[in-house]
Amino acid sequence: MKKVSALIVFTLLLSGCGSQKSDTSMVAGFVPDCSTIDRVTTEAKSLEMPCLDGSEIINFHAIRGPIVVNVWGSWCVGCREEMPYFIDLYANDYFKSGEIKLLGVDVQETTPQDGKDFVKSYGMSWPHLIDIEDNSKTLFGPGVPVTWFIDVNGDVVDQKIGAYLNKEELFQQVEKAFKIKL
Repeated sequence: MKKVSALIVFTLLLSGCGSQKSDTSMVAGFVPDCSTIDRVTTEAKSLEMPCLDGSEIINFHAIRGPIVVNVWGSWCVGCREEMPYFIDLYANDYFKSGEIKLLGVDVQETTPQDGKDFVKSYGMSWPHLIDIEDNSKTLFGPGVPVTWFIDVNGDVVDQKIGAYLNKEELFQQVEKAFKIKL
């Protein structure tokens, strides 16, 4: 009888694990992987950056949207000030459903751990790349924060240089870039 009870409990545990996906989209304390980022397999240009969690290396030029790319550094005051707006943006239904993606690019860190700690402390539960060798400076420019809006063809359809001063400014730019209403 004990074996049958144990088997039933074990089966229920397994079925519960398989039928529900835990929602880590708003949880602080982890560094997400980059598996949700859409990209093409062939691209003439190359700017490879590792995912902050170390899971893979991604050619930035192969990324396809719609996606919002926010370039930040843990040391950057403006990045720290605007991050709550990106957290609110990521909680929007367009982002929760995956219809629009969000990607962070961590630049100019002293160590990768600084970026990981920043992601964990702010609860930034979307994928992040890290530019360890500072190669993206030629693409994004020398300062941060920078935000790009990339369409399904991989084209930059809008951008902002500098920090967002409020949530409404960010949301309005997303709406304009992707012709949606948040």
